[in-house]
Amino acid sequence: MCRVLKVHRSGYYAWLDEPLSPRAKANDALTVKIRELFDQSMGIYGSPRIFCDLREAGVACGENRVARLMRAANIKSVRGYKRPRAQSG
Repeated sequence: MCRVLKVHRSGYYAWLDEPLSPRAKANDALTVKIRELFDQSMGIYGSPRIFCDLREAGVACGENRVARLMRAANIKSVRGYKRPRAQSG
């Protein structure tokens, strides 16, 4: 199987011991924090505001990473208010 997949045996067995990379684990932990902040904002905050809240909390991450993780977790903000429109006629 290792010959077909063109991987070393040692790499395969190392993957069996720990299938998730450190980056994937960090992404999972960051997604949990994003979900908490999103729920605190009652679903109004999008990725720019969530990113600012994470930076204030001392979490080092990028805005694009937050947006990507929010898309992957299917977290979408809703419009918090509607601006009144002028009536014509």
